[in-house]
Amino acid sequence: MKTWIALGIAALSLAGCSKKEGGGGGGGGRDMEKTPEAFAAWMPKDAAKLWDGAWATRMTSLMNVKKKKSHTSMAGDPVAVEVKGDKATVWDGESEHTLGFHVASPCEARFTEALTEGSMKGGFAYHDQMFVIRNGAIAVGSGSAGFRRGKAAVVCAEGMSSGVTILDDKGACTRWSKKFGDWESKPETCVWSQKDGKDLLTIGTGDWATFVYADGDALVSEQFVDAEKLTKRTKDFAEAKALVRETIDEKDPGVQAKKAGGVVGKTDTVVSLTASLAADKSLAGKAMELTAVVSQVGTFTSNGKTSHSVRVKDLDAKDTKFDMPCELGETAPAPEIKNDLKVVVKGTLKESFGTPALEPCTIAVAP
Repeated sequence: MKTWIALGIAALSLAGCSKKEGGGGGGGGRDMEKTPEAFAAWMPKDAAKLWDGAWATRMTSLMNVKKKKSHTSMAGDPVAVEVKGDKATVWDGESEHTLGFHVASPCEARFTEALTEGSMKGGFAYHDQMFVIRNGAIAVGSGSAGFRRGKAAVVCAEGMSSGVTILDDKGACTRWSKKFGDWESKPETCVWSQKDGKDLLTIGTGDWATFVYADGDALVSEQFVDAEKLTKRTKDFAEAKALVRETIDEKDPGVQAKKAGGVVGKTDTVVSLTASLAADKSLAGKAMELTAVVSQVGTFTSNGKTSHSVRVKDLDAKDTKFDMPCELGETAPAPEIKNDLKVVVKGTLKESFGTPALEPCTIAVAP
């Protein structure tokens, strides 16, 4: 799911942004300008109603809550969503947010978030998601997707080729895209072919061409098929929240460290240090000393500069799920520092993508 940001009612000049009305009720506004008439014949019947209900899905970070987050995945963060008419309630694992919702084009839905804090206050963030309809049910993903009627087709795309492409039954191909909030169209190249026994529609030429495969009347890219697995319709909002909580916990180093026996407040093992750092970020910057076992010795060269790192794990660890880098910088480890050797590492604790690291760090053979 991609996100665009607009300031006030003026659109930021990014593909996919559009002018917006003020965000009543915390949900943001609707597109002020009309969508092109060419879209009307392709808008799926009752698409908005098919979205009604609860979902466990992904969304790029909600600005008002996650603006201080140090990282996010390319697929977005797990969220539970409940759509009711033109509003959606989104739960990010911490808080619920009310967003506006509408079907923006024949194969793209838009969640509109009113920004109430920071330098973007007064604007909106748009969280867009592609969809197709198979057998009367919506499948949700990202990338490029659409549907066909014989040799005619409509495809919504993200990235450098973002926009809506319409191919008519006579072979005329047109791509619609946003420029400064207004829809513009230009001729495009669309070619049907066969690949791996499937009908393939290629939109555009060269490096930025879009490829979608026919799945019945649906048209899906490989990216959409992969992303589709990250979204699930649930029986209710509570079930969606439970699935999201499970997904978040699976990726949360602190939660996983505690499950593995890490003790919050202790720093004498890698697993406990992981749990403690997750609970208390003020530990970063403090000096640490651990006795551990070498799991990997690495040397890296970039721009002519060589640096050294040794990863260590706990003495009783059976795998490297919880190992930690000891960043040595330009100082190479002693020749005897090899895998499975018991060592003492000393260094300054830092957080790296939610997990601990020691930098700068020294390493020596344990007595």
